[in-house]
Amino acid sequence: MKQVYVADGTRLAYERTGGGGGAPVALLDGISCDGFIWRDLRPALERDHPVLHMHYRGHGRSGLPRDPEACTIPHLAGDLAALLRRERLGPAVLIGHSMGVQVALETAWRHPEAVRALVLVCGSHGRVLDTFQHTDLGRRVLPALARVAGQHRDAVARVVRATLPTALTYSLAVLGEVKADLVSQADLMPYLEHFARMPLDLFLRTLTDASERESWAWLPRLAVPTLVIAGEDDGFTPALVSRELAGRIPGAELELVPGVSHTAPIERPDAIETAIRDFLRA
Repeated sequence: MKQVYVADGTRLAYERTGGGGGAPVALLDGISCDGFIWRDLRPALERDHPVLHMHYRGHGRSGLPRDPEACTIPHLAGDLAALLRRERLGPAVLIGHSMGVQVALETAWRHPEAVRALVLVCGSHGRVLDTFQHTDLGRRVLPALARVAGQHRDAVARVVRATLPTALTYSLAVLGEVKADLVSQADLMPYLEHFARMPLDLFLRTLTDASERESWAWLPRLAVPTLVIAGEDDGFTPALVSRELAGRIPGAELELVPGVSHTAPIERPDAIETAIRDFLRA
């Protein structure tokens, strides 16, 4: 992977792959992810498009910011814009999954010169914990979780590292969200292993920002082609949220993929790829 230091001194790791004559593409992960969700889609895109994939600050092979608070959605959007300028890839098609949808939207708003089009997969316009599993329980309990993690940092980190990358966690994921017939334990393990290695305090700060940040007011002013892709059975970002998002952005298209959850790009990569290719050809 390439590495570069951005303006505030944070070291970012990223890859530029692919080629061909298609529009440049930037892949934007969800929180605590370092690319596992693009396992099948990325090679397909690389055949026809230059592809940029960065590890968010504090994720994967990227470094921690000097300022521990500098891990918000606007920081991630600024990092993306800086890398697109460095690689001379803008304007690019931003394909975001989960929290990557918020990063894509923030980039389109703050750095419009960097964005050619948006593909928003299983993500929200903001306040993500208000609708998580069709309830606002996540938003209400997050402050308490953050306090406990702050007071018992080392102990909580040990528990997370020991329990996340296990068969038990996969079983719980299947009970709560993941489709066992479409996503195996081996499919999910790279995500769980990466999550277990992440600094817990950075994860909680970024999640807190994602849970409080809202783009609803300025979505009608976005002026780029947009495709919103929703999973019919997505509990993390319910399909209703995707419908609202598509309805708020002028001219946005909505693609509802039946029978898939929040990990739709792993569960039905063929459907996601077809939807994206049809959108880019239009």
